[in-house]
Amino acid sequence: MAKIRYKVAENTKVGTHSFYAIPQWAGTLSTEEILEEALDGKSIEPSVAKAAIEEFMKAVQRNVLKGFRCQLGKEFLTVYPNLQCSVKDTKDEKTGETIVATADMLNAQQGKSRLGCTVSTKFSAKFAAEVNWQKAGDPAAADTPADEDITDNTGGNTGGGAEQGGDNDLEG
Repeated sequence: MAKIRYKVAENTKVGTHSFYAIPQWAGTLSTEEILEEALDGKSIEPSVAKAAIEEFMKAVQRNVLKGFRCQLGKEFLTVYPNLQCSVKDTKDEKTGETIVATADMLNAQQGKSRLGCTVSTKFSAKFAAEVNWQKAGDPAAADTPADEDITDNTGGNTGGGAEQGGDNDLEG
């Protein structure tokens, strides 16, 4: 079972006694590193696979810019264009009267363009079933040597949340 560490932080913006968990990333894997793992023992040349992936991702980017939803892997991720834009009632500064928001007031040009991503519910359920969260600094987590890849360990499941998948903004 995969093990991912997390730390606890206090949310001081909402007052005292509010805490949240922050995953501790294991690092960032390059395309080359992932290909090396994926192609180990296979007859596909890594440079050929890398070139194919790069062309695939260019095609995904072109099509997202055209408004398409694009799947990345079977039952894994779907990326799509997303727009954060809204209007609400306001007060007129001179008269103090309420200006009621209407659909005609909405202007997408004033919104924020984002790239959205949906994780398949099947992969989200698999992730929730297979991940084991370990609190950083927890004496029980000390069984994992510092140089060991914590993603290869086995152990109990701490459970997953009720939310499986959903829309997440990806920026970068």
